[in-house]
Amino acid sequence: MKCIAILASVIIIAGSCQSSSPAKANEELVPVSDKAEGENLISFKVNGKLVNTSGWTISRFSFQNEPLQIWLNITSNMKQEPRTLNFNLNGSVPGKYTWGGSAMKKQSHASYYPNYLEDLSRSFSFSSGEFTLTQVDTVNHLVNGFFSGIVKNLKGEQLEITDGKLINGTLNWNVIRY
Repeated sequence: MKCIAILASVIIIAGSCQSSSPAKANEELVPVSDKAEGENLISFKVNGKLVNTSGWTISRFSFQNEPLQIWLNITSNMKQEPRTLNFNLNGSVPGKYTWGGSAMKKQSHASYYPNYLEDLSRSFSFSSGEFTLTQVDTVNHLVNGFFSGIVKNLKGEQLEITDGKLINGTLNWNVIRY
């Protein structure tokens, strides 16, 4: 009897995990209009087409071998908008962070996914451009800034990201160690 109860629990848990998969359930996308105006917003244009979303996670992190170097990760909300951005800035203070180079643990890098929910393999990397942090408030947990750049994929296709804004992004309170 215990085995049946445990098996039933596993099936229920597995079933609930599958039904909540954002990749197959567009009805789970949260419209931006449900957010308070000016709260945790990310907007940008891809080849001139406007994308409005919010921050999924905005957190500071460091690598185990370099604990004094605090980075900032900013990822847009893929459940709200499948056109997703992911930034890893090699610093966490106001200033300009540029893209380029191949030293992932040394230089800022970022990526763009045209449809994060359906095809993670179709990604673009920022080959040029910058992210300018205008505010990093660790007391009130806010981040503000703007960004732009050119993204390219492995096939050589190129897109332009312009007019990027992070408005009152919600900063996680802790620093994650990797």
